[in-house]
Amino acid sequence: MLDLVIPDSGPLITLGSVNRLDLIDRFRCGILIADMVGYEIERGPDTAPDKAAFSKWFKGRGNRVQTVDTTYGSMWSKLSEEDRKAIKRQNPHAGELAIREFTDRIRETIPAEDQVLVLFEEDAVKGMNFGDHVHLLHTYAFLLTLENLKVIPSAQAIVDQIHNAGRNLARDTFERRARVPSGDAADWQSDYDTSEEARSGPPV
Repeated sequence: MLDLVIPDSGPLITLGSVNRLDLIDRFRCGILIADMVGYEIERGPDTAPDKAAFSKWFKGRGNRVQTVDTTYGSMWSKLSEEDRKAIKRQNPHAGELAIREFTDRIRETIPAEDQVLVLFEEDAVKGMNFGDHVHLLHTYAFLLTLENLKVIPSAQAIVDQIHNAGRNLARDTFERRARVPSGDAADWQSDYDTSEEARSGPPV
């Protein structure tokens, strides 16, 4: 069984900026996100096109998307926008506290026999201990894999669209495979829809 975990808002913002959240929908599993992820992607003005897209995506996923509460996220939700900006100015990496707490929750609650794929963009995630059964994959590496699987014709074409949309996606090929009890490297691709329908592109 696969669990898709998104500890930072980067992957959702990146794919949402070019209307390719469908690439996440292809996973045949539930999706766990940190509460701070929800706050990050909903912080823009109501008139922002991507905010409407995110709201529609969340509603359309129903209970497939589960939010994991953190102490930092709970505190953050009670702050005014002015106070949030002040914290960001004083400590740009404050959000890592929520990610680290989220990491601990994932490591403690998801059974070791389950496979976990962590899709991320925050560099700090690389050094966090999710456990041996967790597979770490950067968004850019994810796109490269989808090109190899022929789900998308070109990872570079999507990266160009992302940059044209004003989003800077690092060309980070980081991937650390999970280890299964047999000692072999596990693979998340068997829980990903690579059918012809999946290759049809984003919904109109």
